[in-house]
Amino acid sequence: MVDVPLSLREIELIRFVMERYRKAMLFELANTDSRELKKHLLEREEMLEALVQKLDAFAGMPDTIDA
Repeated sequence: MVDVPLSLREIELIRFVMERYRKAMLFELANTDSRELKKHLLEREEMLEALVQKLDAFAGMPDTIDA
């Protein structure tokens, strides 16, 4: 495992960008008919949620990701 030193401010920025991307991705997910694309987007959404939880745990922040 590799440690990446990040300040709390950097973590907040990364989390903000990830949540913005996640919301856009969920919009795309709701508006696509492609099963293959939906599967891909759902896998990405799960990965993003896990990453946000890791960032929150590292920063001592509560889990505030919303669906």
